Amino acid sequence: MKIAGFKKQSLIDYPGHISSVIFTQGCNFRCGFCHNPDLVLHEKFGHTYSEEEILIYLKKYEKMLDAVCITGGEPTIHKDLPLFIQRIINLGLKIKLDSNGTNPEMLKLLISNNLIDFIAMDIKHILDLDKYKKATGNVINRKIYEKILTSIDLIKSSGIEHEFRTTVVKGLHTVEDILMLKNSFKKNYKIQNFNPEVVLDPEVKYEPFTKSEQKIWSR
Repeated sequence: MKIAGFKKQSLIDYPGHISSVIFTQGCNFRCGFCHNPDLVLHEKFGHTYSEEEILIYLKKYEKMLDAVCITGGEPTIHKDLPLFIQRIINLGLKIKLDSNGTNPEMLKLLISNNLIDFIAMDIKHILDLDKYKKATGNVINRKIYEKILTSIDLIKSSGIEHEFRTTVVKGLHTVEDILMLKNSFKKNYKIQNFNPEVVLDPEVKYEPFTKSEQKIWSR
């Protein structure tokens, strides 16, 4: 596993649990509004942690933790993800996985082998190929888009705790898009407003939605 970041303790990343958070390195999307460019762009890659470093800490503090969140980047691009997760589970900790849904084969393997307890999938735009391509930096084709749709169905029918979520960006999404997404996913759906502080592509002038605009979809 290529691990580029590690938060020792979090009270917010896994609802209802005290967790550590592992940030994997590398992603197959290039969303211009991404707030973790150091996990996505090769030229920004920095220090990595070994699996052993992480596991030693988790073993030491396992009685103070409930779970581990694995996020990125995109964790499912790492073939050794299942083995790493199993080593964490052996410590008695729950697993929450964040994913962009481009690898339904990996998700199916993890779900069928009871290797995850909670999955959060990022939904980048309304389910339209052209809009999804624009939101992800024009790096996906129809085959990958179909994989994303497969992952959505897989997660919905998995029987495990899950959440779909969208980071909404003024100029990329419209209020109408957001209302459509909210209607499509209904429960287990979370909307996050864009934070312009750090972005992958500073040339694109994205903006967060105003508080008055947010009230429209918060009703």
